[in-house]
Amino acid sequence: MRIYKFDEIDSTNKFLREKEDVIEGDLAIAKVQTLGRGRRGNKWVSTEGAALFSFVLKHDIEIPEEEYMKLSLLIGYSLLYSLKKIENLDYKFKWTNDLYLDEKKISGILVEKIRDNYIIGIGLNINNLNLEEAKSIAISLREKTGKTYDLEKVIATVVEDFYNNFQEFKKGKWKEILEKINKVNYLYGKRINIVTFDKEESGIAGDILEDGMLEVFIGDEIKKYNIGSIHISKK
Repeated sequence: MRIYKFDEIDSTNKFLREKEDVIEGDLAIAKVQTLGRGRRGNKWVSTEGAALFSFVLKHDIEIPEEEYMKLSLLIGYSLLYSLKKIENLDYKFKWTNDLYLDEKKISGILVEKIRDNYIIGIGLNINNLNLEEAKSIAISLREKTGKTYDLEKVIATVVEDFYNNFQEFKKGKWKEILEKINKVNYLYGKRINIVTFDKEESGIAGDILEDGMLEVFIGDEIKKYNIGSIHISKK
């Protein structure tokens, strides 16, 4: 594993994305990110004290392409698993790629495919207390527990757990993993507002399905929504 550390960088994902000799296991860590972002280009507030890092997963040609649609779910599950080891709190997984604690966001995930690799970016609120304009919707582990944590140990735990869980995924353990994800499904039973490209609908969120889609009960219908095709917000 090659580790690249920065006091400040625009984006750890961008660094790995643009690195020509990138290999699986490469890890970029920053104290501060100036251009951190989430899915759909949303800005991730990257204050000092957060665990801000990206790492590389090589595309495995033996795994069908559609199986990689589940990757952000697997990362979220693995991240929650790691956090439970650090502090056993009531974390929830919000489809498709956020973790919540006490109804506030504690982590965000960004996955990008570049050539034969996936760049996995994670922003995890650990020691940061100054959450700026996001304070009403975000929380850090230190804010919850009053403790401070060794960020490098946190990151090492998260990365190691992910690679181990990915091996379980490759062995065909997705159903078992999905069952655990649905036990901490933040959206389940909530009325949510769904905005697609051409319309807006409101319904009750159900389970995350085996193909990674979210089932939503809208009137007498059960609809399925695909990862990356919609925006969800609580009403």
